[in-house]
Amino acid sequence: MSQTLKGKTILVARERERADEMTKLLEAEGGRALVQPPIQTLPVEDPSELDDALTAALDREFDWAIFSSVNGVKFALDRLEETKKIDARELSTRVAIAAVGATTRDYLRERGLTVDIVPQKFDADGLVDALFEGIGKTIASQKFLSLRASRGRKTLSERLTSLGATVRETIAYRSVDVEAAEPGIVEAAREGRIDAGIVASSASASAVLRLLGESAKGIPWFAISELTATALRKEGARVGGVAREATARALFESVLETFSK
Repeated sequence: MSQTLKGKTILVARERERADEMTKLLEAEGGRALVQPPIQTLPVEDPSELDDALTAALDREFDWAIFSSVNGVKFALDRLEETKKIDARELSTRVAIAAVGATTRDYLRERGLTVDIVPQKFDADGLVDALFEGIGKTIASQKFLSLRASRGRKTLSERLTSLGATVRETIAYRSVDVEAAEPGIVEAAREGRIDAGIVASSASASAVLRLLGESAKGIPWFAISELTATALRKEGARVGGVAREATARALFESVLETFSK
């Protein structure tokens, strides 16, 4: 390894269980990784709507199930197996599966599901474009189940509805801001000892900036997408780079490229 990041401290703003890959990549290049979860993901308080939607999917009442994140896959499939006492792989024999992003696709495959569509552009607009390219005007007769977080943009359902499709949005999990950052990380940010930050969603961007306050705005932040970069800029934060595609590897490479100069 080139040890490009030797002596650099990088803040990874992700849940700890999701930060492992990035931490290993940074440390392999000599960097010191700090992990500060900005958001906590939790099961929905009342799972009845999720249960009903999953039952409908198993009963083939939808043509497609759309997953926008790894968390959406995890919470939905775990709930399916817990309540229905069946292997989650059964879902992809009842409906076609669409995934937003390579990471979501890979996790679906890890769980044994067949993924039918993944857009080249890893966002809601890209998915709708890919669906339209794949099934054409018949999209107007299709029924979609969108399994999503408790907050986030509604671009996906709005665009599909505008094309005549029927969309049922169902909350698969809650996304809740962490109330306080770790004191050592707050101190490091205040003293200018964090060389860069990594953030993988718009919600995480807003949450981590709130946690760290004004000192966070002096940190160059690396965003997983232009949408996340826009969220950072709106909060007055400095954007150091944007990943070429929405994957942990591409996000890491954007950091490496900048510090190689």
